[in-house]
Amino acid sequence: MTLDAVFEKISILFSPALWAAFPARFDAFLIAFSPYGTVLSLLFLTGIVYCFLRLEQIVEKTRHEDHPHLGEAEAGEERAPPAPPQTGVAKRFERVRLHVHSDRESDWRLAVLEADVLLDEMVTGMGYHGDSLGEKLKGIEQSDFTTLEKAWEAHVVRNRIAHEGAAFALTEREAKRVIGLYEEVFREFQFI
Repeated sequence: MTLDAVFEKISILFSPALWAAFPARFDAFLIAFSPYGTVLSLLFLTGIVYCFLRLEQIVEKTRHEDHPHLGEAEAGEERAPPAPPQTGVAKRFERVRLHVHSDRESDWRLAVLEADVLLDEMVTGMGYHGDSLGEKLKGIEQSDFTTLEKAWEAHVVRNRIAHEGAAFALTEREAKRVIGLYEEVFREFQFI
């Protein structure tokens, strides 16, 4: 096949005669397809609503299984400490300890990030609200949380890891110090 033949085939695709009949054919297709399209749209919409509702049920069930103390403290009520140590939380913090005792900086970073997730879960379980852990920590009174300064100090290091990435040099000593801060906070509330 020559280059001229290829261009001739392409020019046929863009010829006005071919495209002049297109709107009429497309309209006929839409008219013929519209009853099926309506049924399919309703089926898809029903499926989407079902999935959304089911996902909400799963999230709610998981939230209550993982954090049975959630929802207990409402506005104006005294905030209660989280539930006593759960084996799941203790196991997760044990993984944090394993990561921080590794020889790799990536494991130290992971340890700090995971400990911060645990802190966020603990603070949320205590009834503090906010879009981020930082906002939740701002809503805590020093008298309610004696290790608040340590929580902030550890969270600041976590933010530097998350936002600066590899530009933030994390030493093993610093990682262990930060995990120690998290541990002190968790022990104050018997979270681990």
